[in-house]
Amino acid sequence: MANFKGVISTIITKKFNTRLSNSISSLTRNFSNSSILKSQEYYLARSPKGANYRLHLAKSRHLVGIRTTRGTREYNEDRYQAMVLELSDNKTKRDDVIVNQPILDDKNIENEELEGKFGQICYFALFDGHGGAQCADHLTANLHKQIESVEASDADGIVTEFRNIGGYFRRFKPPVLETLLSPEVADITPKKRPNNQKSGRESLRKFSSSTPSPTMLTQTLPLQTAPTVTTQSLSSHSNLSTKPLTLEQRLTLAYLKIDIELMSVVEYNSIGSTASAALIKSLDKRPFWTSNDIEITIAHVGDTRILLCDAENGNSIQLTFDHHPGSISEVERLSKSGGFIITDSFGAEMYLGSLANTRSLGDARMKRFGISAEPEISIHHMVGKKFAFMVLVSDGITSVLSNQEIVDYLKDCDNPTIGASKLVDLADELGSNDNMTAMVIRLPGWGTSMPDHTKELRKYRLDQNFTSRRR
Repeated sequence: MANFKGVISTIITKKFNTRLSNSISSLTRNFSNSSILKSQEYYLARSPKGANYRLHLAKSRHLVGIRTTRGTREYNEDRYQAMVLELSDNKTKRDDVIVNQPILDDKNIENEELEGKFGQICYFALFDGHGGAQCADHLTANLHKQIESVEASDADGIVTEFRNIGGYFRRFKPPVLETLLSPEVADITPKKRPNNQKSGRESLRKFSSSTPSPTMLTQTLPLQTAPTVTTQSLSSHSNLSTKPLTLEQRLTLAYLKIDIELMSVVEYNSIGSTASAALIKSLDKRPFWTSNDIEITIAHVGDTRILLCDAENGNSIQLTFDHHPGSISEVERLSKSGGFIITDSFGAEMYLGSLANTRSLGDARMKRFGISAEPEISIHHMVGKKFAFMVLVSDGITSVLSNQEIVDYLKDCDNPTIGASKLVDLADELGSNDNMTAMVIRLPGWGTSMPDHTKELRKYRLDQNFTSRRR
């Protein structure tokens, strides 16, 4: 009997050891190969002593602070993403420093001199859904994947899909994609229309002949035929698939391609989302929060906002501009689409009587009247130590706080996480009635002593708000 128990004990011990060994082997394999995975939630770095670290961006309180709340709304339709992208164009430049070596998790590295892995691009994005959170959820899960995987050969199919929508997009040709298009697609010479086909303007006159309202828009605007993403190039040039993409082209293609995905879901016809993404790349071999040479690329659609804090004078620098109906650039863009702007009972300008933004992802029923997902892209080459932090905020915060107030309030915070939390609380205290999200990203100038330009103004506003609440 004793021998039998010994045999059983030996079998169980072997199974346990085998299972533990497999688990450790799998874990080591994931860590060892982490440098060649595409999208990550962590940033890879190496210490002077040769130890390799991976820092989870969304959980590293000293690097990235995130806070989101539904505010006074029933649901929170804001979403965010913090990741590290490794784009295909950068694969050949991969640094072998952190390949096939153990990687340690560490959330507390702050002032140690680290060396970053070449080619890492940090991706921070904020999405503000309207009509529902479904589009924002889809963007959170998939936009970074599209940025990584999109190819030059996709351009023809994407542009053709948008032209099939008609209206504003009937001769769609984004300037940034012009060099990627085949001659057949690049040619936007107006084609002769059959006599029995009505023009877009005739359709629009009929649409706008009565008083606009969201209900009327739902009944009148035709649902778009569910488009299918076509990645097959219409061109006979086979070298398009291997043609390197600029980051500007890659972002434009990714935004447009994922917009086609959203339009293909009939349930999303009246649902949409903004999308503001900031891609940070260190151009020297130092992590982005200590780098002296940084490139920040912005891709922006809607009215979520991205700001920088100038560490030399404490001023705010706005990197995005709201795509609102009253914006001069948007009025000019939409002037030929036949759309119209009305002012609602709260004094807000609404395009087509129902949308506060003139650019968004989703909103399929509005597309032919000029609601575009084509992002505005800007590239900023900066000396790192001249900037203290970057902040992404939804309109629930910017509706009650100016850019300078937002930046000033974050200057004396111990770390970005505390700053994001305090900023959302301040907006709530000042009476914001929308979802509120703040994402604060540390830059090399963090901790620099700067003047607070709006301290007295914030104090006055808080006192006034407190008094009015007592009344």
